[in-house]
Amino acid sequence: MRARMIEMSWSGLRVPAIASELGCSQKTVRCWLHRFNRSGLPGLEDLGGQGRKRRITEEERSRIISLVKTVPPGRLRWEPVGELWAFDESPGPGRPSVATGGRRSVAGRAPPSSSCPR
Repeated sequence: MRARMIEMSWSGLRVPAIASELGCSQKTVRCWLHRFNRSGLPGLEDLGGQGRKRRITEEERSRIISLVKTVPPGRLRWEPVGELWAFDESPGPGRPSVATGGRRSVAGRAPPSSSCPR
């Protein structure tokens, strides 16, 4: 549309006629004609630097997205007996051992035994 404004102006049309033909304001037409007269064809391009600058890098953004898509450690799960259990993928000091399957009770009780019905 900007180039069309210039073409119409070179054809001899006045600003009001150009604005009416293109469906924009006379102020807009004048603005683009002045920028073209001042800077030539590069003056018709958008100016850079518009909008808010990013606060994080693309690499940081990708890392955050991948973290959001992963299952968090210590996720909760309902057992068949209706109790809530947390699974801890990284056993360490004070954490359940491999013998309990890495399971610990949210209430601090031992994991239920599969041979003992409740």
